Amino acid sequence: MTHPSHSSASGDSVVHEPFFNVRLGINFLLVLANSILLLMMIKWTNVVHWPYLLAAASAAVIGFLEPRKGWILAIVQVVILWIGYTFFTSAPANGSKLELELFCLYGSIFLTFLGSFVGGIVKRASGK
Repeated sequence: MTHPSHSSASGDSVVHEPFFNVRLGINFLLVLANSILLLMMIKWTNVVHWPYLLAAASAAVIGFLEPRKGWILAIVQVVILWIGYTFFTSAPANGSKLELELFCLYGSIFLTFLGSFVGGIVKRASGK
């Protein structure tokens, strides 16, 4: 029999919630929708600024919403971006457009990890 709470070293009661819960599921759906939007932006933009802005902002939100479990949502977003781009989009005929898309894709992947890490730190530092 497991107990949902126990006392910490300071005597405070600590409640353990399951890793996969409703809040994580809702945030997963948010990440799914955002990943699709980001993938569409990567395919249709002519500059790197918009995908990078969306990737950084959404990743910071991921970290802020889930400061302890945000890493799993960041991995989900990265996997959706890479699989979506690799298997569900067509390569552009123009070589420079292909280079721009790949630069946006891999830059967005990096910003997803960085932004979720920073968002989690900001949330934990705010003490909420």
